[in-house]
Amino acid sequence: MSAPEIIVALYPPAVRERWGAEIGREVAERGARTWADAVAGAVRLWLHPRDWPETAAGQTRRVVAVAVFAVTAAAMLLLRAAEPVPYPHVSVLWLAPLAAGALVAAPLPPLTWHTVRMLGAVTARTMTLPAVLVVAMVVLANSGVVDHPSGVLDVALVAFYWSTLAYVALRTCTLIARVLPGCVVPTTRRLRGALLLAGAGMAVAAGEGAMAAVHAAVNVGGVCVTAALALLAAVTLQTGRNLDRPAT
Repeated sequence: MSAPEIIVALYPPAVRERWGAEIGREVAERGARTWADAVAGAVRLWLHPRDWPETAAGQTRRVVAVAVFAVTAAAMLLLRAAEPVPYPHVSVLWLAPLAAGALVAAPLPPLTWHTVRMLGAVTARTMTLPAVLVVAMVVLANSGVVDHPSGVLDVALVAFYWSTLAYVALRTCTLIARVLPGCVVPTTRRLRGALLLAGAGMAVAAGEGAMAAVHAAVNVGGVCVTAALALLAAVTLQTGRNLDRPAT
């Protein structure tokens, strides 16, 4: 992919559908000096969902619902990457709002036999391979075959572990996107609450990481994870605050 195509891909779906060709053409014509402004424009639009055009009814709410699960998955991966902190009892304070946000944003399927069959088929197609990879990872970890890996094997196992987690997170978001058309799309109020809950959970987790850094030896990886969580929390909270505001 070319740089203009990558930049256009950063914009919300409705914006890409309506103005993607125009944005890509302008970025290509003006060159690298416009890349930073174009990326900043994409970020601003993600923070203001009410400014998106709608090419189909409920499109904005469907995209935001998937985004809630995407930021939740990203937060969980970041938290898994963090070193254990000396405040394990505080973890429930960030886990509860994160889980609540995902539940609030979850699509509600109509209770009909047709819908149940459709959801089952979509879930099977989307999540079978991730489930197989997770089972393989658990079996491998408990087999005793690789109790003391070293060298290339250690790198390969770590890469397999993290790529599996990332793939499961990606496919979970894909599943939500695929089932939404057949479900009741969450209301704007529900989505706003979901974003605020998820953002609050990430903010608490970032605060927990900051406390751990103060009371323990400074760990560069832990500091980076805490900073990433704080940034993700700020973006999520800001998006939630702007969701109910009139379009500008």
